[in-house]
Amino acid sequence: MSVKSALLEIASRRELDLRTPEPNNPAGSAASGAIRHSAVALILRFKPGKEGSRMSSDMKVTSLEEFFAQDWVCDHNAEILFIKRSTRETDRWSGHVALPGGRRDIEDESDLVTAKRETLEEVGLDLDKYALYVGPLNQRYVTVHWGGRIIMILCTYVFVLTTPAPVPLTLQTSEVALAFWSPIAAIANPEAQCRFVRSIDGVANEILIRPLRELLKWCVGSLLFPGIKMPENIAYGEEVTTYPSMIMWGLTHSIVTDLLDIISPDTKDRRPRLPIASQWDTRLVSELLGKSYFEKTVGHMQQSIWKPRLDGKLVGYIIDRYYSSFKIAVTTVAILRCSIGSAIGINIMIKVIARLRK
Repeated sequence: MSVKSALLEIASRRELDLRTPEPNNPAGSAASGAIRHSAVALILRFKPGKEGSRMSSDMKVTSLEEFFAQDWVCDHNAEILFIKRSTRETDRWSGHVALPGGRRDIEDESDLVTAKRETLEEVGLDLDKYALYVGPLNQRYVTVHWGGRIIMILCTYVFVLTTPAPVPLTLQTSEVALAFWSPIAAIANPEAQCRFVRSIDGVANEILIRPLRELLKWCVGSLLFPGIKMPENIAYGEEVTTYPSMIMWGLTHSIVTDLLDIISPDTKDRRPRLPIASQWDTRLVSELLGKSYFEKTVGHMQQSIWKPRLDGKLVGYIIDRYYSSFKIAVTTVAILRCSIGSAIGINIMIKVIARLRK
């Protein structure tokens, strides 16, 4: 499927946007019992493929069909706007590769309005002026401590820039350190798929006492999250810009993977989606326990993702099942390691005692 076909499919979902109903206080704090809403904008631009046609300043594209009818639009030259967040101790996503967006304010009429407002504030891009709204991607929720309590619902909205000319960006430096466009072809390249190594210390320090923390680190090692190496050299026309080495992972990786699944459904099984342990035995047990998860759940993700459930829980319950298997795997490995260690220790003690008696 081409990028054009994928965008047309996303646009068709606007009428089937089965999202978690927006709460009375979408900007409320988790302490008040309300689940916060956040929204991000996934913005695409198409580098001109032909020089013959240019949009006049008074021309307004109102549909994807009108947009793709222009002869300067090249389906193979699609790029996504990413940002690198500024480094701040108070920011959970400090320094991450991300999409423009943020938390919903009490004044925002909808999550879509939030995505537009945050984009304007963070990178100075007026989406109402320069872009066409395509439709929503899968709604996700953020939980605490490996599939625990829901603390945030994340909504993603797709936009397409309607002008062939580069749109200047003005960064909010307190929030954004860098903004850059990355070709979809480079992101989808199998060679760009990688793992982002993250220490287990952050989660362990928050929820466990020291002995259990050390046991968890012993069994898990580090967490290896699926990621994508961002291209370091990006060209627009004759201009080539070099960026530092960066890896996209976490929520942004999940969102981009959703888009790539629509563009290339035949290759979605080849893209890593879930974190794994660096310790081989924990990884092996979690994969064995999660076998039914991979076969039954991930394989039907696209069909079930847009269907409402009786308990009102939409996207996100899938990853919970994996984390349940992961927790069982850690416990199983801890028991096995302790049992094997105890057996070896007892065997050594028996041999030592036997020698002392001789």
